[in-house]
Amino acid sequence: MFVRHTDSPGEPLMPRTVTLRPARALAIAASGALAVATLASCAGDSDDDATASPTTGPATATATAAAEPATVTWDHPSVEGYVLSEEPPTETVVQLENTDLACIYQLTHEVIPDAGIDDSTYTDTAIDNATSALGEVTETEREDSAIPSDAGALAAREVTLSARSGSQELDVKMLLRASSADQVLVGIVHICPTGTLDEAGWDAFVAGTTLHGTTATTF
Repeated sequence: MFVRHTDSPGEPLMPRTVTLRPARALAIAASGALAVATLASCAGDSDDDATASPTTGPATATATAAAEPATVTWDHPSVEGYVLSEEPPTETVVQLENTDLACIYQLTHEVIPDAGIDDSTYTDTAIDNATSALGEVTETEREDSAIPSDAGALAAREVTLSARSGSQELDVKMLLRASSADQVLVGIVHICPTGTLDEAGWDAFVAGTTLHGTTATTF
């Protein structure tokens, strides 16, 4: 989808045509990366455990199979210019799009196994695996943050990335938390063309969001 600018004679030309396609492509890739990220980390941990103690693997598998993942839903604020996507990447993603700005918000959750590690390590491992799966990205910042939830502030990691989708350079914000107790990876993602991501808008969106169904708070 394109926003075309028609300039009358004598007016300066717009520097570029804004398209939502690169952000959508990266959003699809991000959803896929998050879906496999924690599985990859768990598989690696299981291999290590199996080497250290042959009895650990089956016991963990039994406990994981018996547990029920949390049923997760999101409330999110209304943001001017953003509309709900009718074709999100997966059924576990709520996606909001702004055609004029070529920006996207995602609220996502994926079922994950209990990897037998603390949530702080699990979250960082999931972030590392997800960014690796995205390909041409550079992490510029990672810091502690929180996702508002009905159980309280859910400790999380906020990551800032520079990415590329085709010929388009993009800025990405990801706020993620892996919760072993709830067996879910939850996150908020924001994607915009480089230099156009509104930090204040991102902060306001996160603050106005509420996650329902989880029980964890601190790492």
